[in-house]
Amino acid sequence: MIDMKIGQYHLTSDKYEVKVNKMSVDSQGHPVTSYDEKSGINRPIEAPLAHCKNVEDALHWLRGYLIRTGNERITTVDQLARESQKIERQFDAYIKERLPEGL
Repeated sequence: MIDMKIGQYHLTSDKYEVKVNKMSVDSQGHPVTSYDEKSGINRPIEAPLAHCKNVEDALHWLRGYLIRTGNERITTVDQLARESQKIERQFDAYIKERLPEGL
């Protein structure tokens, strides 16, 4: 099961799919939560963005979403490639920071 947060995006899975959600964050970048009386825990407030068949598709979708909704105006294929590579490096760095040494 996947329960991974990348910035303000939250990837979760069940046996059928991987879901990509966007978490609401406060001015300091911390997730905004809401108390769930049924479970008795605070849950992040999230908006669903995508349902994907596997984690690779979810990360590919998220990269495209970040490019489409980013602040940078992309006008050439070279710019698109650079932006895509930049996001890939961010994903790689984020994942590498969280992996135990030696994996």
